[in-house]
Formats: sequence, C-alpha cells, structure tokens
Amino acid sequence: MSLMDQLFPANHKTTFVVDHTPYLGLASNSHIKMDFTKRPSGGVPPAPIFKSMWTCSIEAVLEYCRIVWDLFPEGKLIRVISSDTQSRNLNNWSSSQQNVNYMLHHLSCLGPPAKLVPNPNRDYSVVYGFRTAAEAMTECTTAQMDQAAKKNNIEVQNKCRTIIITSARDNPSIENLMSMFHNEMIKSNKYASQPNSMSIHHCHLVIINTYPDSITCEVTDRPSHTISPILDLEVHSIPASKIGIKISNLLLKHYNLASTTVTGIPMKEEQNASSSANYDVEIYHAATAHTTILNANVADAKAVVAKKEGADYETIKLKWCTPRANNNLPDIHSCTTLHRITPVDINSRPSACLITFLLNGRSVLLEMIKQGGGKSMSHVLKSYNGEIYIHTVSSGRTVLEDPPAISEGPGGKVTQYRIADFGNFMKLNLLQPTKRKQTEDKNNIDDAKEKLKKQTAYWPLITSSTIIYNLKQYTEPMLSLMVKDNLSDQEVMNCKQCIYALMAAESKNEHLITPSLSNPRKMMKKDDQYKSMWTELETFLKSNLYTENHCKVLQCLFECRGKLDEEKIIEKTLMRFKKSLADRPSVIRATTDSPMSPPLTQQTGIKHNIAHKNVDVDPNSVMYLQIIQDQDNRRVNPSSRPQFAGRLKSIQKRNGNLFAKLYQHLDDDTDAKSVK
Repeated sequence: MSLMDQLFPANHKTTFVVDHTPYLGLASNSHIKMDFTKRPSGGVPPAPIFKSMWTCSIEAVLEYCRIVWDLFPEGKLIRVISSDTQSRNLNNWSSSQQNVNYMLHHLSCLGPPAKLVPNPNRDYSVVYGFRTAAEAMTECTTAQMDQAAKKNNIEVQNKCRTIIITSARDNPSIENLMSMFHNEMIKSNKYASQPNSMSIHHCHLVIINTYPDSITCEVTDRPSHTISPILDLEVHSIPASKIGIKISNLLLKHYNLASTTVTGIPMKEEQNASSSANYDVEIYHAATAHTTILNANVADAKAVVAKKEGADYETIKLKWCTPRANNNLPDIHSCTTLHRITPVDINSRPSACLITFLLNGRSVLLEMIKQGGGKSMSHVLKSYNGEIYIHTVSSGRTVLEDPPAISEGPGGKVTQYRIADFGNFMKLNLLQPTKRKQTEDKNNIDDAKEKLKKQTAYWPLITSSTIIYNLKQYTEPMLSLMVKDNLSDQEVMNCKQCIYALMAAESKNEHLITPSLSNPRKMMKKDDQYKSMWTELETFLKSNLYTENHCKVLQCLFECRGKLDEEKIIEKTLMRFKKSLADRPSVIRATTDSPMSPPLTQQTGIKHNIAHKNVDVDPNSVMYLQIIQDQDNRRVNPSSRPQFAGRLKSIQKRNGNLFAKLYQHLDDDTDAKSVK
C-alpha cells in the first residue's frame, strides 16, 4: 500500500444515499419496544407499533456514523444524502457537521417519507441522489487540499465509498442503478476542474437492497467485483428488520474494526438494589488490539473467539476482572497498543454503567480464559480526558529486559526443547552432493524425505512430553535401532534386552523420572509413571513397523505386558510384509546407507571391476566412490589419466594377478659397474 493509499483510503470519504420514497414508508417486522410499568393488572396489552423501512434504514446509518465518529474523531468523513422527488444534503465534509446532533436536527426537519398514494404529478426515485453523491465525491476535503498544496510532486488519490440503501425489484433493476451511478461518476469527472474539486480515481459502490419482511425478494447478494477501473460493485439484500446487523457487519470490514465482549460484569438489579447479576457489554475498536491473542496459542484463541449471535462476524470474549482505583497501574507501562473504544448498544443500561464507571477514573482489567482453565490478563480499559481506550498488555518480555537465550521459547518463557537430541538428529541426516548420475526410476531427494518421515514418525519436541527419551539408560539402543529400515537378529535381541530392563526396573519398584526432569511437587506416582511409559513405548514401536523383525520387538512388548488381544495387529502386519516382499524382488537397502550412497550392481546394471575379495574396500565408503569415478572416466576417455609404470611392465600370472618387479633400475646399475 502506497503512502497516498494510507493517507486517503476508500474510507476517508463515505457517502450514504438513502431512499426517501413512499415505498420505504411501509412497515417492517421490527417493532418499537415499550415498557409499561403502571399497566393495570388484567388489562389488554397495547398493539405493537412497527417501524417503517425508512426508520430502520436511517437508524442503521446513524449508528454507522456514531461508531465511526467515536473511534475516528478526524480523517474519516461521512456524508448523508436523501432522495425522493429531489436530493437533499443532510451535511457536508466540514468537521463542524460531522456529529450525530447535527444529523438528528436535519433529519427532524426532513420528516418521514410521504404516504404511498398514486400521484402522477410527483416522481419519486433514489436516482436523484446519484448526481449529488458523485458531485460530493469530487469535492476536496480539508486534508486533501492541504496535501495537494504541498509541493512534493505526489498526486493525491481521490478514493471514496458510496452506500446506497434502496428497494429494488430484481437483479436487472440493480444493474440499471449501477449503470446510472457509473454514468454520473463519469460526468462528474469531466467537470471536476475547479480548484476545490478533484476527479474520482476509484469508488467502492455498495448497494443494500431492503424490503419488508413479509415478502420475498428476487435480488441476490454479490461479492465485491470490478465493473470498471474506477468502480467496484457489491450488493447485499436484507430484510428491513435486519439492516442494522448487516450495516454493522460492513462497518467492521470498511474500517478494519473488531468486536470484544466484556463478560461477567457485576451490576445491581434495577428493580431490586439488594441483588446483583452479571451482564455482558460488546464494544468496537481497531482490529489490531486482537493481534496478540490471535497470534498466540491456537487452542487458547479458539476458546475465546465466538460468533456474534444473530450476526455474521466474530467477537472475542474477555472476562471482567476486579477493577483498581489506582490510576497509575503498573500494567499500563507494558502495553503494546492503544485504541479508542465505543459500545455497540449505547442505549442499554449495562453499556451506560460501564462507560460511566470508566469515565469516573476507574480502570478495568480484562482476562483471557485459556482452554486448559488458566487465566491471563490481556487488556486494560481506561479513560483519558473523557475518551476511553483499550490497552493491549504485553504477554512476553519488555524491551528493557535482556533478550531470551537460545534455550528459551517464544515470549521469553523457559521451555524444555530437546535441543541436544535435535542436533544429533541433524548430524545423522546430513545430505552430501554427488556426481553420480541418477537413474530414471530413483530419486535421492524423495528417499531422503522418506527417511526423515520414518525417523520423525514419533519424535516429541520437549522433554516434559516424553518419558522414554528421558530414560536412555534403559531404552538405548532400542530408540536408535527401531528407526532403521532393516533389523538384524542381533539388533532385535538388543531391543528386547531394553524391554526386559524396563520390566526389571518395574519389578524393583524403581522411580523412572528424576526430580531434575520434572517438578517434584507434581511428580507422578510410580504406577502412573510406568503406565505412561508403557503406553508411550507402545506408540513408538507401532510408529516404526517396517519389517518382520520390527514386529518381533513389538510382539515382545505385548508378551511382556500380557496383551494377548494385540497379537492380531502383529499377524496382519506380518501378512502385509510377506505380501509386499513377494511382489517386490528388489533388494531392500539398509538404513545405514545414506541417501547419496552408490547403488548396488543389481539396481544400476553397471559392473565395476573391483576385486572385493582381495581388496578391503567398504562399498559404502568415499574410497569406493572415487574408484568407481576413476573407472568411469577411464572407460569414457582412456587417455585422461596416465597408467602406472609398474602396471604397464607387469606380468600376469596364472591366477590372473599382476606381478611387477620393484626397483628394476638397481640391476641395470650393477651390470654397468661390472662392465667398467
């Protein structure tokens, strides 16, 4: 996002065009709540009074304006235009007219829509407001004129948003409205040459189609899509009684806001002051206040996130904590963000009590209930100069503390990562380049990935989540051998000896976990230690069943533990191994071979003239690789390397070996001396 997009985004200028035609005067399904405290007993309750679609629409618009002006005192401007037989501006871009009281005064002068009576002399339409809205968007705000006056050669982008609230018959009617609005934008851009006007670079058009709850509407919702380089269209169809919920949902998206519900607020009952009850209050604020919670533990984040009842957005529930009277809270000094808040239902008694409580100089701590039942303070509510803010409390180290060591986890909390074991694991799985040509049916990278997948089938990250890796005096070499692709009979016996050693330790009633590895206060009982150890060992062995010998180790564990029912698992696994061996005649390479080891003769089809019986060369060694490479080079280019002089003068014996006499020049020197 460029600097101009950050200074003047689409929500810098928002224009509402509200349909004021007689059709919007029809009743909706939303009724006016009335509380009769002195109604006589046995009397007939009065008939409910339903709001008109105009009342529902204009209430939603005013609530939209109130929330925006509460959270953004500057920089976010809203303009409201009504349209019936003509368009009327209820306010302009001036900061003096950006308040709810000014809007209420002009709405009282406007009055409700006219009665729905056929009158050919009057033409009611929402289209009259399109030209007024396009002209309003071309008008420069004070911030845009100030930025344009600066000589920095940066063009000010005039981006805006227009929300049209009307009632259409079907989708073609929506297309006609969009087309007429687009034409008005193009016309306004042609005449936007005055000093206080600016062409519209882009507009986000949102059409909210509302209708009475008793009918079915044929207009369908459409997500935001591009109509032209200067216009994007978004369509929503909603009954009049639910238009407030829809506009609130759009408000959160337009201004990147989030919802927080403060739960468990103790409050005295209005009718009975001696008793109290807990209430919930929902507030809006910038979405960045939730960044710390959402980026923390996923399980803890899911525990506090809940969908708002009757709405399409989510809210985070934070519990009310005991407030403090001291204004100099030590928790304020470790806060990371600070944002204004505003209540969602400003007319409710719980919201009014909470706001009054905070404006009186009190502070409220909000706790995050974790999934495991623990609590942690996440936010603080506090007021400054009559404005209420939400503070995000830092959950990690402050900048004044020393940086965490490598053995410490995120947030500076000391963890128990198996760093030493992970270092050994990396050393055992080092990859080295090779010049050997790969065959078409073999990929060394895939072999390396498969090997890593097998060795990490069960690999706990921290020491506190495992027992068998903390008992290497009993479980080694079983832990190292079971991850191999093949096991010899001797290796199987070594694994069984480890199981027998654990059985002997259990019979002697020895402790498995030492106090240095765990909290002594929370140390498990001996029976629980062995129960957890056997369960983990069984999980480890089941994760490494590659051959029949691997199954023998697991079968030994079942026999020692007396689990006869588990023998069916062994039988099925053995049958699967026998079937796979019958279908695959190729040789299974041992896990000691690295992924870069040279292939066997059966696999490559290349015969190397190396007498393994007479020359003690490990077929998996670097020397073997060098010999093969030299033979291949000589086969391709015999003159690439000169042959040894002794080998050229050697004599082949009957057994095929070459015989060369050393120091032949000594005989030549002796003959020369005798001649002299």
